[in-house]
Amino acid sequence: LSAKLAAKIRDLRFSASQNDRAAPARKQARLACGGDGSGGAGDVKDGATCAHHAVANIGELGRKAIDAPLKALMKITDEQSSADSAKVKCLRTSVGWFSSPACSLIYQVSKYVALFSSKGYAIGENFALWLAHKLKTTEQLAGDLIGHVEDLLAICGGRDYVFFLDAAVVDRFSQFESLYGYLLEEADLQAEAGGKLRKAIITGFESVYCMSAVRSMAIISEEWLWPCLRAIEPGPQAHILDVCPQLWPCVLAWLEEAAANPQAVIDGTLSLRARLEACGQRTTPLKPPTPAGERRAARAALDMQRIRASLAADAEQLQIVRDMLAGAFAAMAGGVRNHAAEFVGDGHLTVAKITPELRKAMDGVPITSVMAETMFARVKRRADRGGIARHDTRMGAVLAERDGTVEWLRDKPAGEKIWRLAARRWRKGLGSRTMQQEREIKGALKAPEREAKLEKKRGGRKKKAEELERLKGISLARKYSELKKMGNERLAEQLKFYKLIEKKTGFKTTGTGPEMRTQLQSLIFEKFGLGCNDLAEGDAGTDGRESDGLRRKGCRETGGGGKKKKAKRKRGWVYLNDWGWDPTDEFVIERLIGKMVADGGDVPGREGEEIAAGTVLYKVLWEGWPPEIATWEDEDQVPCAAASQLSGAHDRSAAGLTSAAALAAGAVASKAAGTALRGGCWRLPEITPEMTRDWPRQAPLPGRPRE
Repeated sequence: LSAKLAAKIRDLRFSASQNDRAAPARKQARLACGGDGSGGAGDVKDGATCAHHAVANIGELGRKAIDAPLKALMKITDEQSSADSAKVKCLRTSVGWFSSPACSLIYQVSKYVALFSSKGYAIGENFALWLAHKLKTTEQLAGDLIGHVEDLLAICGGRDYVFFLDAAVVDRFSQFESLYGYLLEEADLQAEAGGKLRKAIITGFESVYCMSAVRSMAIISEEWLWPCLRAIEPGPQAHILDVCPQLWPCVLAWLEEAAANPQAVIDGTLSLRARLEACGQRTTPLKPPTPAGERRAARAALDMQRIRASLAADAEQLQIVRDMLAGAFAAMAGGVRNHAAEFVGDGHLTVAKITPELRKAMDGVPITSVMAETMFARVKRRADRGGIARHDTRMGAVLAERDGTVEWLRDKPAGEKIWRLAARRWRKGLGSRTMQQEREIKGALKAPEREAKLEKKRGGRKKKAEELERLKGISLARKYSELKKMGNERLAEQLKFYKLIEKKTGFKTTGTGPEMRTQLQSLIFEKFGLGCNDLAEGDAGTDGRESDGLRRKGCRETGGGGKKKKAKRKRGWVYLNDWGWDPTDEFVIERLIGKMVADGGDVPGREGEEIAAGTVLYKVLWEGWPPEIATWEDEDQVPCAAASQLSGAHDRSAAGLTSAAALAAGAVASKAAGTALRGGCWRLPEITPEMTRDWPRQAPLPGRPRE
């Protein structure tokens, strides 16, 4: 710089300065205008707030207000939010300072269908192919728009109000013939890509609360946001005092009326556009729309027609949206009083306080700071400079500038020529076809394979559903004696009923006849209670148990065959489900016949005990005793080897012991262990070669024989 120019720059004094309403920015604006930055008597007044920042901040307050009833419906209190903020943040799908229940579904959809992401999401392109094939024959289905992924604006790098602008498009994709249907097909195919995101979006689409939030934001976008965005961009020649002092009081009055009567906004009878036009404000674009822009506007109009029609047909959702809008508009009115304070009420830039001196001082101050934020558009500028117009190669050019490719090319004598050649090669094979035409072709090629997979998956699910319906109609055994007459096929069928229909766990539906009968005895007793054991005294109902030396040390209060016996209870004995035993009796684990996770309520046979939710319990069948006194034991009270036999995991020893050694260690440990069985002590059976025949063996150490 020349000395003369440098001196002029040093002597420059601002007559007015804009800010983004943040406290540091306002202080800097006051300092630039000659104030001391203190905010007191020696300081100057705050300058005008950037209208774009004001709109974004006011919209953010509306979004937070929508969150309030949504949180209440989700049973999330403010205390919970503050006490466990990390959990709530994850629940809401955090996206920086945009994080919100109301925005989470919009963000998830935007992420799933992202076609312009530098990460190159393949799942979005796959959806675009599927959609292009569907739209090849029909643009609309039953009068409703279902496509045009390009209408969804990117969230990353955009202002907070991008969520509002995307809301109507997300509602479009929630239709069964659009993204919602595609995601259901992907779920049927059990596709791995985007699985968690897919589940979250399906859940949001099927939630009346989430969709109420989306539709509330779509209405705010249509009735408030778009008119404001048009009004704050009147053209470069407009003076800030000809726009903002008229705009913000009008917006404030409209928001107050909308908060009192949100139904009028839903109906479209309370129009901010009409109010602004009456105040002489612009509500149309500066430039005439392109043909593509006109088509997009037509689709937006159809979106709003569909949203209003769906609300009119659903009284429950309509009331939720009314509540959300009432809260949002009230909060936004308060936001205008804050973020546009200088233009409303007693502000120093209201219409009544405009003077020629004030106009001169603010001459040249922009209405927004968009010009200072052109860095947001650098990607597009670089792409235009490279002559690359297609989205699938544009991002490649931008990334090439960052990974050293461009720097390498600049060192070449004909670097620019090589760059143009590379761009042409990227597009080779496309010919004169557009990207939409390419998607239609690729989608048509993929469609037959996809339909075949869907048919196979759905066929399997249909067979499973038919099997479940068949099982619901089978005749269940209610007495132990009925099991003795059943073959293995019918026994397995009975077990399938309990596993698939009753959702019981911890057992297999196959095995030997005695194993299945013993398991079913336990399940029948759980379902039908006392009286199901109609077997004669000494009869276990399973040949296998009797041949193993079935013995009953206890006393049964009622005889078999349903005949009652008046047996006097012995003093000092313990009784459970009509069976009694001496407290000194020793009980041996025969097998584990069930597994459950406590839910905090009563556990059968252990009523009155406080068993923490989440506790893993195993059902123990005691040797020589019927299933009526099989007890639910805590996992830490069951030897690891016994539990491993139930789960199929044989080697549970972290010390590297063989299964036989682990079982022996468990037997020793169990002698002093407590049990839910009242009275008596218990142990594991002695280890025999037959028991260990099928257990896996450890590999021998080098130079040593296998044990």
